[in-house]
Amino acid sequence: MLGHDATGHGRSRDGRTEAQAGALPAPVTRIRTRDPDEHYAWLAARYPDHPRRVWARARGFEFATESAQRGGLATADFRYTAATGHVEWPPAPYVVAGQVYSGRWLVRWHGTEVRVGEDGALLVPPDGCALVNDCCGNATVRVNLDVLLRVAREQTGLDASQVRFTGVQPISAAGRRHWRATLDFVRRGLYADTLAAPLVLAAAEQVVASSLLAVFPNTTMTTEAHTPRGPAVPAPVRRAMAFIDAHASEPITLTDIAAAARVLPPTLQAACHRHRDTTATAYLRRARLQHAHEQLLAAQPGDGTTIAVVAARWGFPSPHRFAAYYRQVYGRPPAQTLRTGHPTARR
Repeated sequence: MLGHDATGHGRSRDGRTEAQAGALPAPVTRIRTRDPDEHYAWLAARYPDHPRRVWARARGFEFATESAQRGGLATADFRYTAATGHVEWPPAPYVVAGQVYSGRWLVRWHGTEVRVGEDGALLVPPDGCALVNDCCGNATVRVNLDVLLRVAREQTGLDASQVRFTGVQPISAAGRRHWRATLDFVRRGLYADTLAAPLVLAAAEQVVASSLLAVFPNTTMTTEAHTPRGPAVPAPVRRAMAFIDAHASEPITLTDIAAAARVLPPTLQAACHRHRDTTATAYLRRARLQHAHEQLLAAQPGDGTTIAVVAARWGFPSPHRFAAYYRQVYGRPPAQTLRTGHPTARR
């Protein structure tokens, strides 16, 4: 059984913190207990603004959880055995969604009740709701609401006041599978601590926000987007590309680029496509690939440079996808560049 000290690290049976014992990477915390009082005290300390009641069965109760966080991106696995819980979830500056692996959930939200069973997906809306769970096991991902609102504006041009969720379950079976794939990607990355690089973490947050908007019912699916009308002005495109060239090493977003270009994100995307046959986000990706290419060329034997390190440094979470994109552009795998240098880019 693990408790938690003031630093947020769990303690092993011999009294050492988990980090000292070498049991877990630094950003991961874990607790497992059969004591209802210890479980309740842990939850009350961690979620003080979430009023809750838990009814533990006389025999067989167990509570277990594991969680990890980097920046505004977090994941948590919860499992209740022989217990039913009720929690009042207040409005929050973040969005939580998860996958139910066992047991049942009931969501009360805006006068409706939604039941979610095993293998279902569930959104915890940021404007608050009531949740009831029965002997459940689930995994969740949390992302800051301001990230989601920024991505919604970049994709549609809608203001924050126009973006809200209208349902708590995926719009389709395909959507549910898509969300589960996103959840698994984030959980693997946070638990293995492979999302620590700033550009990779920003990309992962973008993936989660985009997935939430694509999977769970919300107003971006039904409200007319602010699309550009008439000819686009080339000057914003030049400003955008100059900004990208100067800041490719930073975790900039499409909103940042559009602000530098002095236009809305959808207008910028359309203008870049019209005048440069690309988009601002695609140009940023290519600029970062160019920097990665230069880093591979400059690598010296024994200096610790690897494909994974370079890919993460320049915002590519998956070394395999990075390698495929690199080969598409430069005509050879990045490993060959790292070994021999002097590749020739395709024109």
